[in-house]
Amino acid sequence: MSTTDNLISQLNERLAQLHIIHNEIGTSTNKQQQQKQLLFEAMIRAADQHVDQVVNERNALEDNIHATHARILTLKRLMGEFVTDNGFVRKDTLLATLQDLEMEKQVVQKQYEKRLEGVLVLQQELIRFRECLQSFVNSELITEEDTNVSTPAVAAMEEEIQRCQHEFRARTQYLDKCVKQIVDLWMVLGLLPQDDRDSDLYQLYDADVTAPEKLALYNKLVSDDNIHDIEQRIKELETLQLEREFRKQEIVHRLNHLWDRLKVPKNERDAFRQKHSGLKEQDIQEYEKLVNDLSKLKSERLDDFIQGAREDLVRLWDQLYFSREERQKFKPAFEDQYNDHSLDLHEKEISRLQLLVEDRKYILDRIERYTKLTEEVKEFEEITNDPSRLFSRGQRDPGRLLREERFRKRIARELPKVKHELEGALLEFEVTHDKPFCVYGKPYLKEIMDSNINGPSDTGNSRTPRRHHIQNDIEEEIYYSKAATSPRYKSPSARRIFRTPQPRRTYDFNARLAQINRPNPPQRQKSSTDEPSILHRVRAHNIRKRRAAIAKAGRSAQDRTSGSSSDYTFDSGLFSDTAANDENTAPSDNGSEHLTTTPSHQKLKQRASPKLFSDDDDALDFDIFDDGPELSELSADEA
Repeated sequence: MSTTDNLISQLNERLAQLHIIHNEIGTSTNKQQQQKQLLFEAMIRAADQHVDQVVNERNALEDNIHATHARILTLKRLMGEFVTDNGFVRKDTLLATLQDLEMEKQVVQKQYEKRLEGVLVLQQELIRFRECLQSFVNSELITEEDTNVSTPAVAAMEEEIQRCQHEFRARTQYLDKCVKQIVDLWMVLGLLPQDDRDSDLYQLYDADVTAPEKLALYNKLVSDDNIHDIEQRIKELETLQLEREFRKQEIVHRLNHLWDRLKVPKNERDAFRQKHSGLKEQDIQEYEKLVNDLSKLKSERLDDFIQGAREDLVRLWDQLYFSREERQKFKPAFEDQYNDHSLDLHEKEISRLQLLVEDRKYILDRIERYTKLTEEVKEFEEITNDPSRLFSRGQRDPGRLLREERFRKRIARELPKVKHELEGALLEFEVTHDKPFCVYGKPYLKEIMDSNINGPSDTGNSRTPRRHHIQNDIEEEIYYSKAATSPRYKSPSARRIFRTPQPRRTYDFNARLAQINRPNPPQRQKSSTDEPSILHRVRAHNIRKRRAAIAKAGRSAQDRTSGSSSDYTFDSGLFSDTAANDENTAPSDNGSEHLTTTPSHQKLKQRASPKLFSDDDDALDFDIFDDGPELSELSADEA
């Protein structure tokens, strides 16, 4: 018999027994039907409740199966595996399916936990860096649950840890630099730590701190907030240092001024500076105390200070070439007042003039150079106007002429250049300031433009003056010799005429000939100062002597062509050493012209084609230029 048949049989028995009982009681038929209906409904409700309970149990098994499967997928994804949610393999019953999934979950969970151990170590390192580096650390890599243990996640953590290590190392180095800077500022300013952070910084600077303690201080001080506070602390100390430096500079400026006025010895100044060289408050107070003491002493010696300031004003006025009117514009310098206000006015005027000297330095230097050169030219002309400087007994100076010529070349080279620079500077000053530059009240540009000083004049020149009257006698001075018939004869060249290497004297013969052919400039009226000097007379004597020698040589050449010859002839003063020396010899009293005779066998060596000579072509004996006194000693020699 099946369970259902047994249930029905028992139910029928119970219903029959219930009917008998109702009959005994006398229950009506309707009431019996109602009670029977209630019994059937209660039985159905009990069956439904049981069915619902079993259904819930089944649903719970299914939910557990799905949850276990989802957890397996999650763990696999956290380990970096690529999985898809395509369902799972179902067994015959739900319990069997759940049992298989639980076994798979245990295997995957062990793999995940094994990887999680290493990842947690990395996370702890990141958490430690986050505590000291704060916002610098990427906090997204730190998770409380479902930690990603895949290979990319581990690599990202390791890279982040390495980045944090570099940042930590950089911050510690920067912190060491800041700590050293702060401690140095404390030492310079004479300050001590003021709060707990300053104490930590000073402790970090201490070399006796152990490595663990130092690391703990680093972890505490390398945070963003602490770094910012330390930077602000450095700025505050630097600002305080600048304030004290400016304050000290102002005091030192006043102190130097007082030292200069009181003429304090340099060793005392250096000793005070060395003793109080820092920026401590005590040093500043010592400077202020000394300034106050010297200020009191200055008040006692105010007259001397004002007098010294006036001497400085005079020096600056002279340096700026101020006129009397310009100097009198500063009235306190000419008033009989000796007080602090007058001294302040003097010092302000001195500062203004010093700036003016700096502004006009270029012009002032050129004026000084130009004035020096013009004075040298005037002094040179005064010396060279005395012809006796060359012939005075006991004072002969063979090298004087050469030094004079060098002086002329130097002046001719430097004076125009300096004058040109000075004129340009004066013009620029006049355009810029809308007024001319004045020297002692007079426009200096107009003064130098009106000046005729361009170099040493020819008056008193060591060379013989140019002759402008030879135009009419040019044909007499040029002698054209005939061609030599003997192959042994060699016509003397222009260089052989002078017998010494003088290429510049024969380099441009045609140019000199063209210069001589120019019309003579109009002769100015002679004044009382145009009397020929002894050098002019010596020059004229030598010219007459040369003309006579050339004429004599021409007549001798004509005699040789006609077959006549002589044993002696006159030699030109140009070709003899005697004539060269005669240029520096004064003529005799009777004015006679000396002619020398030469044997006929020496005439061929001395004969030369006539040349036209200007005053630069005169033969000189350069053996006379020995080491004599310098040109600057010419005035002393004359004295």
